[in-house]
Amino acid sequence: MNQTSKVSIIIPVYKPDLSVFKKVKAMIKKQTIESEIIEMWNNPEAVSMNKGIKKANGRIVVTLAQDCVPHDKYWLEKLVKPLENKNVIGSVSDLYVPKEYWKNYPFLTKILTINERTIRRPTMDARACAFRKKDIIMIGMFNENPKTIAIDGDLKERLEKKGEIIHPNVIVDHLHPLDNSRKLKLDFRYAEANGKLLKAKMVKKEIWKRLLRATPLFGMLPIIYVFPWRKFRECWFWFFPYLFSMPLQNIIYFIGFWKGFLLDKESMRNKEVLNEKKD
Repeated sequence: MNQTSKVSIIIPVYKPDLSVFKKVKAMIKKQTIESEIIEMWNNPEAVSMNKGIKKANGRIVVTLAQDCVPHDKYWLEKLVKPLENKNVIGSVSDLYVPKEYWKNYPFLTKILTINERTIRRPTMDARACAFRKKDIIMIGMFNENPKTIAIDGDLKERLEKKGEIIHPNVIVDHLHPLDNSRKLKLDFRYAEANGKLLKAKMVKKEIWKRLLRATPLFGMLPIIYVFPWRKFRECWFWFFPYLFSMPLQNIIYFIGFWKGFLLDKESMRNKEVLNEKKD
């Protein structure tokens, strides 16, 4: 492939599950189009991605998380295809947790991640997306400020001013190593980030849904809504445990959301790696 048309895949790496990371790199090598892999180790995520972008030889850069495995060999080809349209500035993958990976989670984590048994479509997700290198540099790349609430939301806001973000129906398998404690902390931080996003006026659509979810008792309605009803025959066993978990999920989201909205605290994102660099 011509050097000017080459695709560069940037993977921020920090304390990876090595078995999963090997699968990521193995699937990249099976893709139908050529790419270079740029591993950026032991930095905050935004810093790693920006360093990788600057280092990339490709005209197109793809950011890929260390635990997101391309679902098939056509993933990269289909992901970058929309960028042939000059009006498109970003292309984003869907996320899926395969059953064979999900079933190894602890019981509570299985309940709390049952909604991930269906394909999820984030509006913007740096875990598996593609851009033209010149475009991502033009908008200032990823925000490296450790106080940034959500680098995905921040990036989306700047991208949409310059072009269209496309979801080309490609999937990465999100093989995220979790236990009960880690899952509960992630849910709390997700709720906290949503509160901060609303406070910063970075949420412009369907604000009522976020407020509803952050309301005692009524906040359980969106929780029941995201149960994988389309896979009920497969997931019926988990329905009643899921019902019993709803108050816990409601409490976590309620506390996290309003903490993020009311208190001016620094985001926990990347705090661990930043602290290690100071030692």
